[in-house]
Amino acid sequence: MAKKDPIALFDSGVGGLTIAKEVIAEFPKEQIIYFGDTAHLPYGIRPQNQVRDFVLEIIDYFTKINAKMVIIACNTATAAGLKEAQKQFALPIIGPIEPGVEEAVLATANKKIGVIATEGTIESGAYQKGLKKASSKVEVFSQPCPEFIPLVERGELYSSKAKGITKAYLRPLKKEGIDTLLLGCTHFPYLEGIIREVMGKEVKLIYPGRGIALRVREILKQQDLLNEDTSIKDNQFYVSDLDKLSNDFVKLGKDFLNFKELEFKKLDIWR
Repeated sequence: MAKKDPIALFDSGVGGLTIAKEVIAEFPKEQIIYFGDTAHLPYGIRPQNQVRDFVLEIIDYFTKINAKMVIIACNTATAAGLKEAQKQFALPIIGPIEPGVEEAVLATANKKIGVIATEGTIESGAYQKGLKKASSKVEVFSQPCPEFIPLVERGELYSSKAKGITKAYLRPLKKEGIDTLLLGCTHFPYLEGIIREVMGKEVKLIYPGRGIALRVREILKQQDLLNEDTSIKDNQFYVSDLDKLSNDFVKLGKDFLNFKELEFKKLDIWR
């Protein structure tokens, strides 16, 4: 691994761009390579062992292109494959669950934390176990939100349908009186406006993107891998199936993420 080598991120689709945004902002001198595995979207409804196999194959590809670090920008993939990936590969690999847990525990005042995520992440118990391990005093209330990902992938961020689905999912968490809501999926920040409207301003929304960027800096400094050369290559954005990439999302996502350009190319690593 060398300082000029890229930082690689991947997700099941475009949701992980919310983390890529934070990493790009934090590291303007680093080349970022983003991969959305749209061919297998969504991960949340798939068996854990299948998602783990996807994770290992994607990271194996990243090692072949000399990535110096991998960010699993997907909570479901992190729950399914992070530990195994860290065992199998020598390069640093991190995911969003630990930073999200730490921030949520610090944020809550009444010790009632809600977690919304995919079915796979909720069923894994990764956030619930992490939160209870971080603080035995917190109560954790979890809610799978499987329809959020299709809404985001279609670019349907502000519709009446999106609002209705959000109200239905969040109603049980509102009844519990949570004061902190952990967005346990990288797609969910795109729906922040509707989520905040439904939950109310008094509920803190926790999204671990910033925490991940800070963790990346810490690791790169420790391993002397921070790039200081300004002549870096352009950031690259790929998906495994362009036919499943919504043009509506690309338009909305570019504005939402404040990217000047957002152009995806096909990358088929499954051949």
